[in-house]
Amino acid sequence: PQIFYYGHTPCLYVNKLRVAGVLDKPVNAYFESIFEVGVDEMLWDDMHKNDMVWPTVREVYEYRKDVYDTVVNAIMNHPSLDDKNGTEPVMVNQNHPMWALFMGFEHERIHLETSSVLFRETPIELVQKPENWPHLHPSAAELPTKSTRPVEGVDYPSNNMLAVKGKTIQLGKPLDFPSYGWDNEYGERTVSVPDFMASEHMVTNGEFWQFVADGGYRKKEFWCDDGWAWRKHRNIKWPFFWTPVGPQGSHEYGLRTIFQEIPMRWDWPVDVTYYESKAFCRWKTAKEGSPTSNPFRVLTEAEHQIIPRS
Repeated sequence: PQIFYYGHTPCLYVNKLRVAGVLDKPVNAYFESIFEVGVDEMLWDDMHKNDMVWPTVREVYEYRKDVYDTVVNAIMNHPSLDDKNGTEPVMVNQNHPMWALFMGFEHERIHLETSSVLFRETPIELVQKPENWPHLHPSAAELPTKSTRPVEGVDYPSNNMLAVKGKTIQLGKPLDFPSYGWDNEYGERTVSVPDFMASEHMVTNGEFWQFVADGGYRKKEFWCDDGWAWRKHRNIKWPFFWTPVGPQGSHEYGLRTIFQEIPMRWDWPVDVTYYESKAFCRWKTAKEGSPTSNPFRVLTEAEHQIIPRS
């Protein structure tokens, strides 16, 4: 339930600062137990937490205020941050107890992003756009056409494959990197990336519509085994954030943003899962053929590192 995420981020501050020795007692021991670890959304049977009775929004709101006051007090008064009036600057690194505080910062940023997806998945009648929420990008109101059957070059740009020169790159960052990192970011790995081809743009809603309209979600041959199991479990027939606006089978769609439903922007990047991306690549290879001897596929992490620098 979404109330979990409202309590999860402040809970982590408390628990990790306690482990680091910065705090010597809980703010709310029960909350810091139930909000510590959530449901694993990738395990479809791990949903038992949904059956428990959760605190009210008001109770969690008050808890968040208490945690805020506790963390501010630690920042202002903990001896590990005493810089002697600026004469002895403090370096917070992995050996410093306040490294846990930076973990809390980064963890909260992650959940701001993941929570936005949860809001976007929530039925539109159950969400309300906050008063100060920024407007959508101006292009949302500048539809090139009102077509429900997008045409390449009219409703969305052609997406040519471009050659990218390979190179040898270093992945990972050193332990003394001056910002917080998760375990999988550290270490060092040398990767020799051969020449490859990449699409000029991210795949658009218009491109992906061709896959949907061609029955891509009904054809098992385009899906890996885990992807097909996921598709059947969710009964997904088109991208989750597309909203049907016509008769069944017409493949007419609008687009759900976090708090609004708008006419489809065919030239915006499509929001889909890794499973859907892989299925699209297999479909595109079968439909059009690849410009190389290799099939279309999703880029690797190493290739992503090269593209912005090319």
